[in-house]
Amino acid sequence: MKARDTRNCLTKITNKMRNLLEIETGLLSSDAVKTGLQLSRVKSLQKSIKTAQRTKFRKQLELADAMRTAKEWFDLPTTQSLFAENGVTWTAEDLADKVFECQKPWMYKCIKASGWDDEVVGMFEYQCKALQDQGKSVKMGLEDLNKFASAYLEDENTTVADVQKLNEESVVEDTIAEDSGAEDSVVEDTTSDTVVTFSFTLQGRNVAVRYSLSEGLVTTNSKEDILDAIAFLTEQLNDN
Repeated sequence: MKARDTRNCLTKITNKMRNLLEIETGLLSSDAVKTGLQLSRVKSLQKSIKTAQRTKFRKQLELADAMRTAKEWFDLPTTQSLFAENGVTWTAEDLADKVFECQKPWMYKCIKASGWDDEVVGMFEYQCKALQDQGKSVKMGLEDLNKFASAYLEDENTTVADVQKLNEESVVEDTIAEDSGAEDSVVEDTTSDTVVTFSFTLQGRNVAVRYSLSEGLVTTNSKEDILDAIAFLTEQLNDN
């Protein structure tokens, strides 16, 4: 395949976020569905989560709240009738994939995280930041919040350090993005659902791309940079 053909193909793939049927696209464009599923809010939060650093946990929590509200609306009999009238039949798995761009288990973890009492969330956040200030390597994501909150309900003396089994040797390694360029420790641990990741330098441009099922496409490069990099790699593979 020629580099130009590869670029054209990849452009189509990049522009298409999810495999939505035409009938589904039409339904999602209606005011009732856009409002009920909070599509504008979801897309805005997804975008900000990919670029936020220290505020990422709060953005994730906002998105989790939007997921919960949207799921409650989606489950209403009137909503199911609305979808059926438009010839669309969605399961919870479809909702997670086509609206929130994640798998169903992750959507439910987010919804669970959105349901904790504000006091418990604040306690988790405060303890995480305090441990970070002490130089500890702390996981500060929604799944970590769920683990802490569940343990705290059983024993109010439970701390984040207890749940994450932190010790004196556990230290932060350049997690501040402004200082090192590394991804901040508040980023959700999505190693297990990463589909593809690559990075290299092309004509003086650094290209770094990661795609995960829960976060989607994560990169600071432009689409043109990514397509050029992939086209370059394709040419090298064809030459060999």
